[in-house]
Amino acid sequence: MKAPEVQPRILIAGAGIGGLTTALALKRLGFRDIQVIEQTAVLKEVGAGIQLGPNAVKVLHRLGLADTLAQVAVAPLATKSRNWSNGRTIRNFPLGQACAERYGAPYYHVHRADLHTALLDAYGRADVRLGARVASHEQDARGVRLNLETGEQIEGDVLVGADGVHSVIRGQLLEGHDPGFTGLLAWRGMADAAKASHLGIEKNVNAWWGPHRHFVNYYVSAGKRINWIGIVPAGQWRLESWSARGDKAELLKEFDGWHPIVRGLIEATDEVFKWALYDRDPWPVWTQGRVTLLGDAAHPMVPFMSQGGAQSIEDGCVLALCLAGLPHDPAAALAAYQDLRTERTARVQLGSREAGRMFHQTDPWKKFVRDMKFRWATLTDSQEKWRRVDWLYGYDCEAEVEAKLGKDTRLAA
Repeated sequence: MKAPEVQPRILIAGAGIGGLTTALALKRLGFRDIQVIEQTAVLKEVGAGIQLGPNAVKVLHRLGLADTLAQVAVAPLATKSRNWSNGRTIRNFPLGQACAERYGAPYYHVHRADLHTALLDAYGRADVRLGARVASHEQDARGVRLNLETGEQIEGDVLVGADGVHSVIRGQLLEGHDPGFTGLLAWRGMADAAKASHLGIEKNVNAWWGPHRHFVNYYVSAGKRINWIGIVPAGQWRLESWSARGDKAELLKEFDGWHPIVRGLIEATDEVFKWALYDRDPWPVWTQGRVTLLGDAAHPMVPFMSQGGAQSIEDGCVLALCLAGLPHDPAAALAAYQDLRTERTARVQLGSREAGRMFHQTDPWKKFVRDMKFRWATLTDSQEKWRRVDWLYGYDCEAEVEAKLGKDTRLAA
């Protein structure tokens, strides 16, 4: 797409995956006045994995990251869901080449730090302002002003709140709509693949479903590490922090009696972490005038569809394309972005909640029906398994924006 002649000044609060995707997309679309403001003094991502469906990988490829991702990512062969204790396969959903051919991009597992580094290097490390904490913002017909805690004021034409689930921008924009506690706790860790080689872990998304809890593991870092996450009832824990260390003995007790692969992977991990899970009911408005939100600031969700990061990536791409399509009217561009994203992200939010209930099923009859449905789909090679996810993985940001605005809106080659 040709660079717009009229270019609004863009302020992005937050240099996480969503904020950097937005900045990189704008840069590739020819925008020159972009300021990314990040509160942390040192840019780094947590030591955790992230699943990227083809809907997100497609965006990253168009942003020029195909070669970089191919070097650090792992393309799983399937999503295999298994019984928590005996390991019997419940669901076997093909990924690999079949998924890539159907949706135009592969399904990837990536270390979050590798993805963050790829986005940061492509955008430009020197172009991210660090150690700048946002205090508030204000806007009028002429523009928007971002107020830092130091008292400094930064002016622009558009402000994007990409500052996470406890967003300062959202707190002022939509008062009284705080994230809610789900009652669930996520344990996470990362094991050296060589140290866990005796477990014979397959190159899949390996999901273990049990009563009131589940466990997921997959390879990252070009197969050198195995990332895992275990979801359990939270008890009294309420802290939402990716860096809060946990007690391995406590975690093993949570998964007492579970399959030897689950327990063996935990035992092969040096450090374990835990954080409380929060989400928010879908909300139809996250834009006011020249200010908008994206990612967890707009639609935090539980991780049971593995789409939190992917939806942030989609947000960044759609927002950038809307601004490129309507550069003379930033408010209209943000309104178009909101119109395109709210229904889809709400569907993912609610679907993620429902997936959690399905994984943790305790009713014997409902569990039997669940298992038989998935096994039948596998045995019959039913196309229904694809049709259930076509809406999710087949999404094309560029096509959606082009249909909305009625004009060519494509990322630069």
